[in-house]
Amino acid sequence: MLAVGVAVLGAGVAMLALPGPGLLVIIVGLAVLATEFAWAERALDRTTTKAANAASKVSGSRTGRLALIVSAIAMIGGGALVAALAGDFRVVGISIGIAGAVGLATLLPSVQRWLDAQTSTSATSQTEPDAPDAHPADALTPISTTKNGATP
Repeated sequence: MLAVGVAVLGAGVAMLALPGPGLLVIIVGLAVLATEFAWAERALDRTTTKAANAASKVSGSRTGRLALIVSAIAMIGGGALVAALAGDFRVVGISIGIAGAVGLATLLPSVQRWLDAQTSTSATSQTEPDAPDAHPADALTPISTTKNGATP
């Protein structure tokens, strides 16, 4: 799980500069790592909260929604064009198209409900004191258990 999580996380970080849905892939990488490490679970919570807040800000206004729709359609169309015409760059075109589709998907009602839930959760968690188990010493502690339920 560590190797897969690090590989997916690394691909997501690379996609921040390269074409592709970088933040989405980073979240997937952190989700894989969160199955084994407490620090990854905390990072996943922070990342999804920040992504939900950013998406809510964009989709919360008419101008933001319009800009999102126009840019997503342009990315899907441009990605399809690159994939069809530039054989050597087919993967780049497909990545751009996927990124556009992910952007467009943020406008779906079910995604909007999830975003609203994430942003309301982050607002309440910021007013509560830190959880007693969120200590730096736990950063590298695996969260998996043995057969009898004890932590290794």
